[in-house]
Amino acid sequence: MIKCEYGDNGNRCLYYLNDRSLVQESRLVPVPFSLRFYDARQRMIYSDAIRQQMKQVVMCYKNSIEDK
Repeated sequence: MIKCEYGDNGNRCLYYLNDRSLVQESRLVPVPFSLRFYDARQRMIYSDAIRQQMKQVVMCYKNSIEDK
């Protein structure tokens, strides 16, 4: 399950994941740099494998919202 919050007139999205981790999306930044990943202690995640998994969860969530 994901909880999504929008800020800055929709230019920033915060996706809260089940394990209390966070994905921050900024739409004002170029695509490769638009996502930032944080763990439950709000420390940045640098592991590419974990970041890829979190990105897949967010993209799946975005696709499910668009399908409705």
